[in-house]
Amino acid sequence: MKRLRLSCCVVSLLAWLSSFVCFAAAEERAELIPENKIAALETELAAAKETGSAARKKLALRRVIREADALLEQGQTAPNRYQVLGILFHGQKDLVGLDNSATNRSALLQTCRQLAAAPNEYADIRLDADLLLSQVELARQGADLQARADALRPLVERYRDTEVEAKVIRIAMVMALEFGDTSLVGHLRQVIAERFAGDLEMINFQREKLAGQVFGAPFLGRFEQSDGTTVRFPMDYLGTTTALYFWSRENGGMDDLKELAAAWKGVEAEAASRFRFVSFNLDNLPDAGAGVLRELGLDWPALRMPAGRDNPIFQAYVKWDPRIITVSPTGYAAIFMSGGRSSRGHERNLQSALARLWAKPRYTSQLRSVFAGEFLIVDPLGEFEPAAPPEWKASGKDKLVRTAASIPEGELRAIQACFIRPPFRYREPIESVREMYEKADALCRQVSAAYPEADDSWIVRNRRIIALLGLWKLSANRKHFDEAVSEAKAALDQGYPPGTDIVARFCVARQTLRADNANPETVIGDFMQSTGGQHAPGAALAAAALLSLDAGDRRLHEEYRRRLLDQYADDPMMWTATSFLLDRFHRYWMYHPPFVAGWTYGRRQGYFLAVGEPEDAHRTLQAEVTTLDGDSFRIPEDTAGKWTAISFVSSAASSGFPRGTVEFADARPFHDVQLIAAVLDDDADAARQALEEKKKPDNFPTLLVPGGMQMTVSW
Repeated sequence: MKRLRLSCCVVSLLAWLSSFVCFAAAEERAELIPENKIAALETELAAAKETGSAARKKLALRRVIREADALLEQGQTAPNRYQVLGILFHGQKDLVGLDNSATNRSALLQTCRQLAAAPNEYADIRLDADLLLSQVELARQGADLQARADALRPLVERYRDTEVEAKVIRIAMVMALEFGDTSLVGHLRQVIAERFAGDLEMINFQREKLAGQVFGAPFLGRFEQSDGTTVRFPMDYLGTTTALYFWSRENGGMDDLKELAAAWKGVEAEAASRFRFVSFNLDNLPDAGAGVLRELGLDWPALRMPAGRDNPIFQAYVKWDPRIITVSPTGYAAIFMSGGRSSRGHERNLQSALARLWAKPRYTSQLRSVFAGEFLIVDPLGEFEPAAPPEWKASGKDKLVRTAASIPEGELRAIQACFIRPPFRYREPIESVREMYEKADALCRQVSAAYPEADDSWIVRNRRIIALLGLWKLSANRKHFDEAVSEAKAALDQGYPPGTDIVARFCVARQTLRADNANPETVIGDFMQSTGGQHAPGAALAAAALLSLDAGDRRLHEEYRRRLLDQYADDPMMWTATSFLLDRFHRYWMYHPPFVAGWTYGRRQGYFLAVGEPEDAHRTLQAEVTTLDGDSFRIPEDTAGKWTAISFVSSAASSGFPRGTVEFADARPFHDVQLIAAVLDDDADAARQALEEKKKPDNFPTLLVPGGMQMTVSW
């Protein structure tokens, strides 16, 4: 009996599905309402709105409504019936404004309910009906302001990824401000930051509505230099704090420029490629103001600002001049809602700018290394192997078969030696890094010329591409970038073993993104397809995440970051990229504007870095360290199944944990938390002496990391 009932249910379900599919197919086959009739109806509605007297307008609107009803009756299943419903909605709404009868209101709400079922293809037509239905329903329920505000969150979510998403967010923001709901305002600001940060209309909207506050936005634009070459923001200046100086020969601009030039010369040597100026002249001078800059001894790039102060970019980001807009090494500018703060003088401001966290040498050094793509050609596991270069290992293949046609190992090792493994790479002085890039470039050219037919010449070409991209990141000189693109195209023409062409395709994709009409989603999507599509390796996903930053597209960056962390967080060849993407300091400053104010600045950063949230990826730590007595301690095998917190320190003298950690571990009733101090040094005697000299002895074990800091790159 049970089996019979189950069979009947299955048959009924199949019958329902069949009827649903047939209905859907019938709707697809249904004839469309003729576009000329829809256009004529729109024209008639527009004419009705312009009718003189109220009586004549009501008659005209009722005629439009009747004709719309007739069209809908004929095309009840037509896919484009929502266009007619939209016209009907606006006609009925205008009629209610003239004749607020129960009949007219009921008809309007009935149309709203039909429009609410429209697919996202008709989101712009559906929106007004959705808003009206929502407000009517809330009014019937006697909802208070909090309930009205709460109803806006699902509305914003409903219109995500539609053509009117930005409009819905603006409507919701205005209503949230009227309701005084600061929580909703904060939520909507976060939505804007994640999805529309670089939208000029949204920047101006926030300026107007959020007076007195500061928010961050990527500085986006393509500009022509005085020499005719183009500059793309943020791509060309990622990795370096960039001060954009907007000036004119009017409004005291020349006096301000002279004062700034004198102040800059006093700190230029200290800035050392971690802080640079870019000039935007607003007078539409033929040379973009380059002549004026050179007379003052300034070698700043001179960029054109078409239309000067009327340029939409100037109106969104700048507003007044002369003015400096600071752009962080990750491409974000601070947008001030008010008229700005009084200047303390250029000399003092420059000293302050160079002391900020986002201009620190190690921070910018790591960013430049990552943005240049060094991690794509540096093996985090150990020394370079000519038979197993990082690109080859990342593709999951066995060792290369070296032949008489291969480039000699000594030549390859000499080139690879120019690229320092992290984390020591980030501590290397800028000039030393520049010299190594230049040396790598020269060696690669020599080897390529000496072994033009080598079967592994792609190894050399990849390293030259990265060296040139590194020089471009250091200097923002397009010459280096163009040379890298030429090398990448030549390498692709010559051919690559499967899976080793990511460096070259990454470089060419950057060139494609430079086009004025480039669509980042399309360009990066094409790059991913060329490197394996859904089966692309981790290196391709990491490169795609960087290309998204080049375009200033936060949404795309987060998408590819998420895919990399979900699929390749434990891949040894991706450890360098993974550690960068998971580092909370980098996460905090990635989209943070270069702006600080008051004591809350440090507290906000400290909270973000210390908040007790799980890591944003699933990784396993497998390592072997030693005790002070020389015994081996394996992680996780020897942790006795406990939660283990490891504090990595440069010496035993500085061992310790954040405030409250030791007390928390001691207070656990199950004694299931273990604390370990791991010293990045092999010297057991030095560690013992440092521990003996400590005034207060540690109540947790101290272990040594063989190889010191060099080993932590894999952790």
